Amino acid sequence: MTLFRCERLTKNLGEYKLKDVSFSLAPGRVLGVIGTNGCGKTTLLRTILGSYRLDQEVDFGELTIGNLHFRKDVKKYKESMAYVLQANPFSEFMHPIEIGERYGHFYPGFDLKKYKELLGKYEVPVKKMITELSKGQSLRMQLAFALSYPAKLYVFDEPVGNLDVEFRDTFYGIVRELTASEQCSVILSSHLVTELEHVADEILWIGKENEEGFVRFTGTMDDLKNRYRLLSVDDETAKAIPAEMIRGKRLRENHKDYLIYQEDGDYTKEGPGALPKELWEGLRFPDLQEIMYFVEKRDA
Repeated sequence: MTLFRCERLTKNLGEYKLKDVSFSLAPGRVLGVIGTNGCGKTTLLRTILGSYRLDQEVDFGELTIGNLHFRKDVKKYKESMAYVLQANPFSEFMHPIEIGERYGHFYPGFDLKKYKELLGKYEVPVKKMITELSKGQSLRMQLAFALSYPAKLYVFDEPVGNLDVEFRDTFYGIVRELTASEQCSVILSSHLVTELEHVADEILWIGKENEEGFVRFTGTMDDLKNRYRLLSVDDETAKAIPAEMIRGKRLRENHKDYLIYQEDGDYTKEGPGALPKELWEGLRFPDLQEIMYFVEKRDA
């Protein structure tokens, strides 16, 4: 069963283009969106939310939540999403309570009482205007709003960077609770990939080349990590690594770390083009941050 589908999405912003992004998301799953700054993570999420429209002359693609199409069922499509964005989308010159009173009726099932309770729980100053809130307070206010009505798809764009460590743990707990019922899904972009690794079921990795964003990888977290290994060897031993396997290297004091790649994850193959058996014992699994570091550094 698929809850959300993105098919061949291309968004042209003039000097920059996000090209041919496709993925699907089942109920109860968390998709982590990763990539370097400027690769197009926010462009993707804003397009999914409808903040960026698709120009029929230069853009294309299909977006659906269940049987709701982003063009044919615009109102219901947007009502089925909740979100937290880097820039607060609400009026800067309103108080948090006013936000709920003014905007809540646009979302079926919005519970103003629950919203007020969450504002208190998340320690959001209700007598300050939005423009007076700190970045962290602003994000917590958006989160309170997003959790105050039933949504099918939750979209979080870099929500944790300005939250303290304790509340980040709270946020990840909320994400797990949302998906536990398998009634909704979460798309979460973050540059804190070490933390994302522990909450995301699937990964969409966006790369960038010549002002064009493209999909490096889409699939499960386990599948991504299984394809890569790290090997620490000296220069002489490194000559035995098949060149087509090497995806990057890092200089150490007396050796180098090599990130190597095998699409099926089977490093025990023998024969031409395979990793020599004597190197198998030195292999270790890299974490997500290490994979990104080696690949992005090489391409840069």
